Order: sequence, then C-alpha cells, then structure tokens
Amino acid sequence: MEMTAIGIIATICFACALIQSLRAGKILALSDYYKTTRPSWSRFLHFAGEPEIVFGIWAAIFLFALMVMDGFSAGLHWMDELNFSEVAFVFVIMILASSKPVTDFAEMIISGISRALPLPAGMRIFATILFIGPLLGSLITEPAAMTIAALLLKRSVFKPLSGRITGRLFYSTLAVLFVNISIGGTLTHFAAPPVLMVARVWNWDTPYMFMNFGWKAVVAAAINTAIVTMMNKEILTSIKKVSGVAHAPAKRAPAWMMIVHLVFITLCVISVHHPAFVLGLFIFFLGFYGITKEEQSEVRIEESMLVGFFLGGLVILTAKQGWWLKPILSSIENLQLFLGTMALAPVTDNAAITSLASQVANLSDSSKYLVVAAAVAGGGMTIIANAPNPAGFALLRAYCPGKSFKPLGLFKAALIPTFVAGLVFYLL
Repeated sequence: MEMTAIGIIATICFACALIQSLRAGKILALSDYYKTTRPSWSRFLHFAGEPEIVFGIWAAIFLFALMVMDGFSAGLHWMDELNFSEVAFVFVIMILASSKPVTDFAEMIISGISRALPLPAGMRIFATILFIGPLLGSLITEPAAMTIAALLLKRSVFKPLSGRITGRLFYSTLAVLFVNISIGGTLTHFAAPPVLMVARVWNWDTPYMFMNFGWKAVVAAAINTAIVTMMNKEILTSIKKVSGVAHAPAKRAPAWMMIVHLVFITLCVISVHHPAFVLGLFIFFLGFYGITKEEQSEVRIEESMLVGFFLGGLVILTAKQGWWLKPILSSIENLQLFLGTMALAPVTDNAAITSLASQVANLSDSSKYLVVAAAVAGGGMTIIANAPNPAGFALLRAYCPGKSFKPLGLFKAALIPTFVAGLVFYLL
C-alpha cells in the first residue's frame, strides 16, 4: 500500500478520532457545565463526548472527503468492498447474549463454579466472572462473553456496591475484563476478532490455537484474576449478598427457551462471515422474542447500535491505514515485532493489525505467532483496542466514579494485566 492523499486524510481523521475519544471525559464534563446556561451547547458536547459515536463521526467526515475527491460513485464502490460482517455480527450477538435465557444459563455455570471456591461471596463471584466469563468467549465468541460478563459484574458486584465504587475497583476491573476477554477467545479459531482475520489465510484451526495460544491464555487469565481480586479484597468482602448469581433469581427462563437462544447464538457464530444471514437470523429472533416476551428481558438494542456504529467507523478509518502499518510489520521481527505490535494495539483495533499482517507475504511462522499474541495481549489497554471492549464499557460506564470516564485511568490499570499476558505468551 502506497501513501496517497486520501490515505493521509484517513490517518488524520483516525488521529482526530483517537484524540477526541481520549478527551471524552473532559468533553462530557463541559457538557454538564453548560447544561443550565447553554443547553444547545451541552447537547452538542454530550454527543461529541460519547466514545462510541466519535469514530463514526470522523468516519463520516472521511467518507465525505473521499467522495469529494474521487466522486460519489467511487466512494460507494469503495464502501461496497469493505467487510462489515464483524459489525453486523457484534450487533446481533450482543443482543442475543444479553437476553434473559442466555444470561440465566451463564449464571448457572458461574454460580456452580463460584460455590466451590473457599472465598467470601463477593470475592468468589467477582473472580469467577472475570476468569470463567472470558474463557466462555472461546465457545460463544468474545462479544457474547463480554456482554454476559459485563452484565453479571453489573448485577452482582457493581450494583450492590453502588455509591461506594472506587476508581481503583472500577478501572482495575475494567482492565482485567478487557485483557482477559481479549486473550480468552484464543482457545478456538472462530471466537476472537484478531484470530478470525488470519485463521483462514494461515490455516489455523482450533487444535493449533489451543496448543499455541489457548492454554497460555488460561494461565494469564488466572494470574490476572487473582491479582485484581486481591487488590480489591477489602471492598469485595463488604458485599454481604450477591444478587442474581449466588442466589437463584425469582424466576429463571425455562430450559427449552435457553436451548432455543443457544441455538440462535450457535447459528450466528457459524455464519459470522455472512452478514445477510446474520441479519435475517436477527429478524427471526425478534419474532421469537415477540411471542415469548413475558419470559424475556428487555432487548438491549440501543447499546448494541452504539457499539455497531463505533465498529463501523473503525472499519472505515482503519481500511486506509496500511500505508504506515504494513511497512512497520514487515520490517521488524522477534522481540521488536512483539513489542511494536503491543504498542500499536492500544491505538489501533487489534483485528485491524492482524488483518494487515495477513496481507504481508512471506511472514515467518514465528512472526505470525508474535503478531497475534501481541495483538490479543494488548487488547485491553483502551476502549478501541479490541472490538468487544465498547460493549463492556457501554454496560458498565454508569458505575464510573464521578460519571466521567478517564481513558488514562484504564490505560494505567491495564499495564499489569497486559504485562502478565505478554510475558506468558512470549516466554511460555
């Protein structure tokens, strides 16, 4: 990929989106400041400060520039060549995974495991969600695992601690959740977006993934979970009653309905690269939801749409970043390649990095491993580092201390779990 004028514009738009997302907390604070004096400004700033919307806005600006320079038809043709299958998949799987039958099923698994741990109620459910939840992502995909884990953390940990959540608890939990989700989908070849981008091209199957990545991910996730649980031991032990998991809910979804929803998720996973089928399946699911509404929870369409908008913007903006990413990936190897990829992951969606790597000819097997290992290890340092991260953030952001998210707080909190994951993948 050569440097072109439109490529430079795409990079400028990407950089502007990144800077704006990093300053989202300050923008939202300004929105609150002007709420009474200048309500129109407040609404605009609130819109501009939503992290899920930022990349979509700058993607629209880039598309406008593209169509002005190359023509409307050329812009539409370029859009047709992009792959939005992951966007459609994440949108649908978030809704399916957040349904009551699926969350009830996940609660049953996590509750059964947590009861076996010799820890206080708050600590054991916290640890089980952060460890088992991400590993389930290798079966039900990372977006689904992120949605379920975030919902359970919200219900069983953050809600009981409402009003007492410290910055350390919030950001360390979010960081470990993001990192563990990013590495937890590597036990199979179809669950993690960075792996999906290369599995078919490099002929990586599930046995290969488990032997080279999966068991290491289990080790790293266990270490990260133990560290964050001990870090927050004092406040977690203050949870006297764990709602929704340690104690059975008043009314679980029927077993047959759990099976039907799991079938929907299975079909969605199998057809991940066929967005038309995924969207058709979603319409069919909405029909099923309508006739079983009394047994269901509210469908989370708004949050899923925001995440889909974010991912769509990311797909558009990252499609023109190859002119500077590709030369970097092809010119370095070994430790430099590993550290370089980890450095890029926080500022570039890790699936975009591996997608570009799959296009580099004659990449050695060791370099392939290092790129993917570094990409997944670095997938928890920012909201944009891994595709499912916006889903978890959207579900937990209401419990952010001060109601103002600080990207630097997440970055600092993620340094330790990222280091642990990177060390495990590089040395073992």
